[in-house]
Amino acid sequence: MTVGRTMSGTTVFQLSSRGDRMTMHSLGSQDVPADLAQWGLHAFALGARSTPHSVVALDDNGALLYHARQGITLRRLEACGITASQSQLALLQAYRLVTVDGDRVTTAFPVVGPEVLDQLRPRVRRLAADLVPQISGAVAAIAAELRRRGHAGHDYTVVFGHAVDGLLWDRLRAHGLAPTTELSIERPYWNGAFWAIYPPITGYAGVNEHSGTEATLVMVWTAATSKALWDLARSEAGHALTNSPTTQTEVPVLAADESDALHRHSLSIADTIAQMLRSGGQAKDLLDAIPDADPHESTLILAHELIWEIMEALVAAGHLQPPESMRDQDPAGRVLSRQLLLRLHRRD
Repeated sequence: MTVGRTMSGTTVFQLSSRGDRMTMHSLGSQDVPADLAQWGLHAFALGARSTPHSVVALDDNGALLYHARQGITLRRLEACGITASQSQLALLQAYRLVTVDGDRVTTAFPVVGPEVLDQLRPRVRRLAADLVPQISGAVAAIAAELRRRGHAGHDYTVVFGHAVDGLLWDRLRAHGLAPTTELSIERPYWNGAFWAIYPPITGYAGVNEHSGTEATLVMVWTAATSKALWDLARSEAGHALTNSPTTQTEVPVLAADESDALHRHSLSIADTIAQMLRSGGQAKDLLDAIPDADPHESTLILAHELIWEIMEALVAAGHLQPPESMRDQDPAGRVLSRQLLLRLHRRD
């Protein structure tokens, strides 16, 4: 399992493909694995004690969930080579992955395959391109503020790590577009949203966070740099960054309030995207194209697809340039600083 992006503290995971035997079924224009453990799995679940990823990967749960996406009887499951035990179904129900009605089992979260994504993703790409002129001014202002502070070259990290894959999730919650993630007696393991997509998005950046006493280290990672970033975060140097952020000069530091220009412009970007998802005509059409999802789930799925397309569109338009270290298989700590940002803790 590889750690994925952090939605303002909500860690999203994607399970990597396993090397065991899998059956392929045809959906849309391509064959897909008949096992959801082989799909891209994502969760929006702030404060979760345990997310569903490991449950999906357990035994033949992924195959059961694939075959049950439109509902299936236990007898039909057996015909597919899956004998569902009562303990297996109880675990899947405890994690809210299935509903059981008599002898009929139905997958309880959105499963979005190529028959949807083949049509959806080009339209999301166009929406991202249309958004670029609306946020490019704030992106330029962030770059100018970073140059003023002596941190030229960190603009990709601030725009992505703080605005697009950070504050956006807060703004969606503020607009009532994201579900509650608070745990309860009825939902003791996780709460929020969970979904599966195929094909998974590959080659993307992600965001992880590591907190100290004074600040949180925001890390924009790629597959090539994830381990090196975590090693740095847990090192003595990383400890110094998060516990004495204002004494260092390598990494930009922002305060998450209106007094900080980096935060203000990031908030403007996040608000623009959130408002479009809330009331934009293009967004409404895209949300309606996602089947078997409630409004919160469809919004999160669309936003999750959109954030990488926005970054690609900003790069293509010349407004941002990813740090060269994001492609470096063996980056040095000094080079990694371009993928780092320190967010000061609020003093309430």
